[in-house]
Amino acid sequence: MLSTSMFIIGGIIFLFYLFGLLYMINWANTTQNEDMIADKKNDHSKNE
Repeated sequence: MLSTSMFIIGGIIFLFYLFGLLYMINWANTTQNEDMIADKKNDHSKNE
């Protein structure tokens, strides 16, 4: 009984960890794309 409940709790913790990891990867990717777009606009305005 104890090992089954520990397996379930461990699985839930793992799923939360995996969800958080994927969320942070997506957030970092979106933020980097926004920064790159802003840099292109700043570089373009400096060249004119």
